[in-house]
Amino acid sequence: MEINFGKERRRHFRVIAKSIFVSLTDEQQDQQISGFLKDISEGGMKIQKISSKRQVEPGEYSCRFILPDFGEICVSANVLGFGYENEKSSEHLIRMRFLNLAPDLKEKVKKYITKRRLEIETAD
Repeated sequence: MEINFGKERRRHFRVIAKSIFVSLTDEQQDQQISGFLKDISEGGMKIQKISSKRQVEPGEYSCRFILPDFGEICVSANVLGFGYENEKSSEHLIRMRFLNLAPDLKEKVKKYITKRRLEIETAD
């Protein structure tokens, strides 16, 4: 499990995303976890799981979600842990890093982030 003593290190710009359903599947344990996307970057994302009772162990999962206007994303993701202590409902948040994101999918994610960033900037 990653220990960083509350210090976040980010390489990519992250945008808030809402109402995007995410499905995580751990094929080794035949387990599926559902949640909603909280934020996303080119390197990974954070979701809020729907069921507070379902435990999510760190490790590799298959991840599937649809980015509005850009289509479906299916990628392996490494679950790093839960949200940070300073975040509301941190125990329900799951932080993950994308693994081997295909170039076409990476481009979709990048375009989605750019579009959301522009929407946020023009709303201010």
